Amino acid sequence: MQEKKKPGRKRITFTEEQLEEIKHLAGLGVSESAIADKMGVSLSTIARRKRDSDKFDTYIRAGKLKSVAEVSNALYDSATGRNGNPPNVSAQIFFLKNRGGKVAEWSDIQKIENTFSLGEVITSARNRVGDATQTVKRLDEPIDKEGSIWLDNKGAQNNNDSDTTLSPSKDSES
Repeated sequence: MQEKKKPGRKRITFTEEQLEEIKHLAGLGVSESAIADKMGVSLSTIARRKRDSDKFDTYIRAGKLKSVAEVSNALYDSATGRNGNPPNVSAQIFFLKNRGGKVAEWSDIQKIENTFSLGEVITSARNRVGDATQTVKRLDEPIDKEGSIWLDNKGAQNNNDSDTTLSPSKDSES
């Protein structure tokens, strides 16, 4: 008699050799999606293993940390000249921009903070211009074209000519 299969999905476990390969791939910067493809499992399986197994998550983190440490050390060596070459100014700038701000407030980004009151701005504008705000019509009010003065695109004053528009003049098209 054949044994009945257990319901549910097959439990996927990784061998120590596979975990080392996953660690190596993570250290190379390979995405978790690509790691899942390489291991023949779905991305959700990788996510589930990271949640369920501290060991699995530790291998992935260790791979990532190892590569970041190696690159950081190489960058530092290049910036300081510890690699036998003259110090690399670009490496120094990169290092300070990305790491210096947390330690020595190094940054080439300027932060400008402005605080103002809209009411004060409007009051100040009214005081400078006088009663000009009373002569400006609201956008939702109809415009009386008969009594208005329009400026053409050259700044010349026209009094309600029928061919005056706000579009470029015919002279500028040629």
